[in-house]
Amino acid sequence: MDFRDAIPADAPLIAAIHVASWRVAYAHIMDPAWLADGVEADRLAIWTRRLTGPEPGQRVIIAERDGAAVGFTCVIGGADVKWGTLVDNLHALPAAKGGGIGTALLDQAARWTVAGWPDEGLFLWCYTDNQAARGFYAARGGVEVEDWDKPGPDGRTLPEKRIAWADPRRLIRD
Repeated sequence: MDFRDAIPADAPLIAAIHVASWRVAYAHIMDPAWLADGVEADRLAIWTRRLTGPEPGQRVIIAERDGAAVGFTCVIGGADVKWGTLVDNLHALPAAKGGGIGTALLDQAARWTVAGWPDEGLFLWCYTDNQAARGFYAARGGVEVEDWDKPGPDGRTLPEKRIAWADPRRLIRD
């Protein structure tokens, strides 16, 4: 697997991966009508904005297998004074799930965090009803530390859990 930093021209690619992931992973969480029709324009606008005008400390890493993008992560270094670096997004194409992409992207996020913010943790937010993702993060040492109700892009307010790693080095693979 290869990794590269995203550039503004990657916005449609990242949006497409994001949409494909959400349509499977969030089918039981988000509004089905919005996932079927409104999500493409929403994600393209989000990723165009994020890649053309990134916020401070943002890095978007694309995972590629055999030259084709199969997943991505967006991390915000030092995003929270208590929890550290935010893994704002971590998505793989549904057909590629189970192939180690998520683990490899967490490794990349952890390496970047340790290099730039060596004394900080790593965290993310996960929808409470996303049992598969919660299990994935728990298997990698993530600890559920906080609950929050978040207004979602589909107009619903959905419960989320903050999952944290006090020491991101635990995610680094040899």
